[in-house]
Amino acid sequence: MRIDPEAQAGVPVHSRLARLFGVHTDEWRKGANGERITGLWLGRLPEGWFVFHDVPVGARGANIDHVVIGPGGVFTINTMNLTGAIRVNRRSIVHNGSRTDFLPKATGEAHRAARLLSTAVGRPVEVRGLLAILADEWIVNRLPEDVYVGGPRSAKHWMLQQPPVLRSSDVIVLAAAASKPQTWVEAPALRLVPKVPTASSDRRLKVQSPGL
Repeated sequence: MRIDPEAQAGVPVHSRLARLFGVHTDEWRKGANGERITGLWLGRLPEGWFVFHDVPVGARGANIDHVVIGPGGVFTINTMNLTGAIRVNRRSIVHNGSRTDFLPKATGEAHRAARLLSTAVGRPVEVRGLLAILADEWIVNRLPEDVYVGGPRSAKHWMLQQPPVLRSSDVIVLAAAASKPQTWVEAPALRLVPKVPTASSDRRLKVQSPGL
């Protein structure tokens, strides 16, 4: 994606780059709900794409804002509505001067979705994470390589521009799996309790051991 040279130099993003990112910086954005706005944009995806909103994951109240499946792949989208400025770097996002955990959370969310969908369909599934952010001011030094960062509109356009990696039959299978609540419930880890041998079992072990 081509970035305005001024943005790459660390200059605040204004109208031209804001339009490129789909970022609203005027009063219209004030009070808007990031997840709702992103959902509106995703509701306009073309035929052959599927979107799932507010997907509950696990048993501890976690959720994925949006899961999108289409010819270009599988994506998880984390939406945010922020007041103030964000600075986007290759390995971090800074909000109002404080470093955030937005990138590792987006990465972890995509990895978790990939693991659960892979288990559901019985084969490896690649999932890419996106951050769809509404903010008053953007400073883009360098975009991350593993997580797409932009506004809701540009997140949608970026996904649609991805080269096809899934056949229509693959999309249908993955969408069907994503629609099932049980897909998003992780199986509890097995707790291995060591067996304490009794006297009788110890004798059986000795009888069956070679050379005794």
